[in-house]
Amino acid sequence: MQIDNLISIKGGAYNDIKKALRQWIDLYSKDLADGLTFELYKNGIENYSIQADKKLDNERFYFLINYLNYPEGIDYKIDIEGFTIGKEKNQLKGKDLIVYISPTDNEYDNVFVTTSENKCFKIDFGGRITEEKNLKLYQLPLNLNQGISEIILVENKLKIKDEIETEYNKLDRRFKIICVIIVSAFIITLLLFQSHPNFPTINYAIGFTVWGWLTYDYKILQVNKLYFGSLGLGVAILLYGYILSQKVIHEDNFSLILIGTTMPIFFLILQKPLRLIFKKIMKREPKVERPAPSFADGVYITIIWLSSVLIPTLFYTGR
Repeated sequence: MQIDNLISIKGGAYNDIKKALRQWIDLYSKDLADGLTFELYKNGIENYSIQADKKLDNERFYFLINYLNYPEGIDYKIDIEGFTIGKEKNQLKGKDLIVYISPTDNEYDNVFVTTSENKCFKIDFGGRITEEKNLKLYQLPLNLNQGISEIILVENKLKIKDEIETEYNKLDRRFKIICVIIVSAFIITLLLFQSHPNFPTINYAIGFTVWGWLTYDYKILQVNKLYFGSLGLGVAILLYGYILSQKVIHEDNFSLILIGTTMPIFFLILQKPLRLIFKKIMKREPKVERPAPSFADGVYITIIWLSSVLIPTLFYTGR
């Protein structure tokens, strides 16, 4: 018997499983077709199953298995298995598959599958499939006597559009307020502290603060209009720093001003292409919360942080 897009879960609380499923649907709602259904069953004490819509493709099914095992903001320990049929044009097409997370997994951005012929493969979220030593034998789930289910639907596109517009309005308002604060900080510093010996240090601190804001407020940079607005702000800060540095005689202070006012624009120039590369490989947006949600996010964060700080610092101090 072929089983398509069925998930078996042992462990955890029903409400937590439901919350994790709802979070995943919300996270991928823009990529999921309207009307897809997810039926959640309680089969006993800490024993659940989810029948995902059979129209759900393999890639999203793998993402779902991975997310349910590593949900954001939910602390539980579960044993999860998914059962599906290979639908994509690769060596798994047409095969019965059991999908699972390796108990020794420390990468957090892949799944393992075993075919009905008991061949094991690792699938990373860049789409690469590599054959592995057999970690799990293929066998059908033991308990298929599902009772009454709770049906969770993909949100309709109109609601998603409203939510996106609401989120954009919040981001736009926050961006404008922070921009006013940043510009005001530079103006006040120029008017009140121009003759102060710590004037270059204060300007460096403001530039560093802008860099930190752009780093952590990453959702603003996911909106093209706000990204280009940030880019304009970064260019203005760079020009301000350059003009200001021409009035500073001491070489150390000269460098300090240029480093602080270059870091924001340099960060933005790096962030856009690296984010697009990350999205192409991982099929999702990068995240910069601490701790990093996955190894891939950690690599992305480290590259941007180190590059946007060290390169301007080394360039201006080594001149």
